[in-house]
Formats: sequence, structure tokens, C-alpha cells
Amino acid sequence: MAVRTPSVEFALGASEAMSLAGIAGWTLTAVSDRIWLTEENGGRDVWLLPGQRHLIASNGRVVVEPWHGKGGGACAATFRLLPPVASCRRGWRLPGLRPSSAAVACA
Repeated sequence: MAVRTPSVEFALGASEAMSLAGIAGWTLTAVSDRIWLTEENGGRDVWLLPGQRHLIASNGRVVVEPWHGKGGGACAATFRLLPPVASCRRGWRLPGLRPSSAAVACA
């Protein structure tokens, strides 16, 4: 049995950063390369390797960008956002993003 969970995936260039707000309860997963993120309102800095995930605790702003290691080499990174499980039953929407209705269907 396959369990499908809706998600949104983002690709960031080596010198790009993304700021998201209102995503408390969402799970952020590093898909490719390393990710650095920080949460507003008392959050802490978090560094993720590919496959690692972090549950967003704050409803404040979250800043995500590729994490350049000691070598400092430029790298791009991809991360995935999964909504809280309970939101699948009622539908979900990422603030500021308007996906097609097919993209938000829960199965």
C-alpha cells in the first residue's frame, strides 16, 4: 500500500535564500545538498543534511538557504515542505503560493 502525502518542493541556487511565514507544524526536509534554516520568534539555527528533516515550531518567518560547508564552495539545494498531517483532511495552502487544485489533493 502506498501512502501519498502532498508536498511542495523548492530549488535554491547557491546564493539564494527563501523566506516563508505562517508554516508552524510543517516539516522541512533537505532533499539535495545541505540546508541552513532559522526560525523567527525564539527559533534556533538548524543545519540539515540530505534526508534530514525539521518540524517548524514557530508561526513567524523561516529563512532557508543552501549551507556552504568549510570548503565554502557554492552549491544549490532542494528542500521539501510537508503540511501537518491533519491539514490533509481539510485541504491546505502554503501562504503566498497558489498551486493548482490537482497539486493539493490528498490521497
